[in-house]
Amino acid sequence: MLRALRVIKAGWRERLGKGVIEKVGSGPYLWFHAASVGEVSLSLALMEGLRPHLPSPFLLTAMTPEGRSLAERSPLVEVALFAPLDLKWVVRRFIRGIEAKGLLVAETELWPNMIMEAKRSSLPLLLFNGRISRDSYRLYRSFRPLFSRVIRSFDMILARSEEDKRRFIGLGAQEEKVQVTGDLKFYQALMGRVPEDEVEELRGELPRSRLFVCGSTHRGEEEMLLEIFGELRRRYPDLLLIIAPRHTERAKEVERLAQGKGLRVSRRSQGPGGGWDVLVLDTVGELRKFYAVGDLVFVGGSIVKGIGGHNVLEVLAQGKGVIFGPHMENFAEVRRTVLQEGVGVEVKGKGELVSACERFLSSPEEGKEMGSRGYALLKERGERTFSLTLQAIEAVLQ
Repeated sequence: MLRALRVIKAGWRERLGKGVIEKVGSGPYLWFHAASVGEVSLSLALMEGLRPHLPSPFLLTAMTPEGRSLAERSPLVEVALFAPLDLKWVVRRFIRGIEAKGLLVAETELWPNMIMEAKRSSLPLLLFNGRISRDSYRLYRSFRPLFSRVIRSFDMILARSEEDKRRFIGLGAQEEKVQVTGDLKFYQALMGRVPEDEVEELRGELPRSRLFVCGSTHRGEEEMLLEIFGELRRRYPDLLLIIAPRHTERAKEVERLAQGKGLRVSRRSQGPGGGWDVLVLDTVGELRKFYAVGDLVFVGGSIVKGIGGHNVLEVLAQGKGVIFGPHMENFAEVRRTVLQEGVGVEVKGKGELVSACERFLSSPEEGKEMGSRGYALLKERGERTFSLTLQAIEAVLQ
């Protein structure tokens, strides 16, 4: 509750639709609406692809300060604003203050007044990368008369999967207005492939050794990874460990853990240099590059319970096979695809993780082949999803 109040307090004048005209200037804008950083990032990736096809400038509204800030920093976004409070009179004021040619809503941002007032204003409406979790579906079913009106306001709903499509229809969507286009996160990850010259530049900074890269790790995982690293080094003495804690403010804690095991430790912020066994990645925005140079890649938040995993597609984008733990609740569909296609390995705990690492270290060609198939899968899914999304957007806006 306190978090929600702080979010609303931030930019309250914008949220009430005040001063919007002065900030917006001339349009017409293609209006994107997203919740926070994750949905804003997805919207930005879609904007990058749409820009050659849709010349209109982009306006983006976000619910959180972090999401708005990310949009404001992007050269793709002409205007970034806080989303209006979902009160009828506020939304009407907001819509009158902008000159929009259409509203594209990310994932599950089903704000009743925003959507129905946009419909009343004759704005073309499209929901992209639409998803409804099992728990959300149950909640929305409790208010079906309201959410049926909201969902039926969309000219088109682009669902991630057949299951999502069934849930939208179960909430009242017209079947002919729901299309399964796939998960745009495949396209987003594809757009995040690191250019080869940047990969080579990083390789030149690092020792000529095999690299075990562990990204987005959490407390409870680093201790285990350091123990595994110690075991692996007895067989592969040239192996080095790179740990990127999910929260960079924990870098000092991870450094102390490694030092406690007698390992030489350096932090990335201290600059390039050799003489370390463990490198703690405490900078922002470099993890994808380190995935690209890794011989082994593990994605954290997946061994410990309660996190729900992190995005393994970022690893596939760099042409690497990926290892992750069993707790991937936030990426259930991605996990299923990766395992079905054989481009990643799920491990239940320490013993299985050691075995997976030894497998790839003893047979590097297997890892390279898995990485090549993973990138091919990502490219095929990503390009197809974007193509279907583009066609649907153009059809709705025409």
